[in-house]
Amino acid sequence: MTALERNGDVVRMASYAPLFAKKNFTQWNIDMIFFDNVKICLTPNYYVQKMFSVNHGDYYFDNVISKDKKDSTLAASCVQESKTGDIILKMVNFGNESKTMKINLASFKNIIPLAEQTVLTGNADAENTFDNPLNVVPVKSGFNVSTKFEYATPAMSLNVIRIKTIRK
Repeated sequence: MTALERNGDVVRMASYAPLFAKKNFTQWNIDMIFFDNVKICLTPNYYVQKMFSVNHGDYYFDNVISKDKKDSTLAASCVQESKTGDIILKMVNFGNESKTMKINLASFKNIIPLAEQTVLTGNADAENTFDNPLNVVPVKSGFNVSTKFEYATPAMSLNVIRIKTIRK
C-alpha cells in the first residue's frame, strides 16, 4: 500500500477482497472480517487497511525515509495531509527481524516534536480468533521526533508516525 501512495497521482482507488466471511463457511484464509451469529473478529489485515485509511495524505514526499534498497522486506512512504498539515510516515517491515530506517524531516518546517506512533506487529502465525480477538491490534503511543532520526521497525510490523506541524 505504500506503493499506492507513492503513485497516488495515477492510482485513484484501491479495494480489498474478500471482505466478509462467516466462520466455518469460507474458501479463503485472507478475509478481512470474520463473523458468526453473535460476534465479529477483525483480522490484522483489517487493522492495516484502517491504519492506512485514517492516515492518508494529499502530497507524497520522496527521500524522507531511507532504507536499504536491496532489502525487499522493507517499504515506506511519507505523505502530508493538507487539511491539518500533519506529516505521516508509514514504515513496513515484513521481515523476521527488526530493521532500521533513517528519517530526514529537514524539508518540513515547524514540526512539533511530540508525535503519535501507532504500531501493528505480529508474526507469520499471529492471528485474531473468536477466542482471542485482540491478539494482533495497533498500539498507540507518544513518540519524540527530531529533524533527523533513526527508527527501528519491529519484525512483521506496520508503523505509522503522525507528526503535527504549527500552522501559520
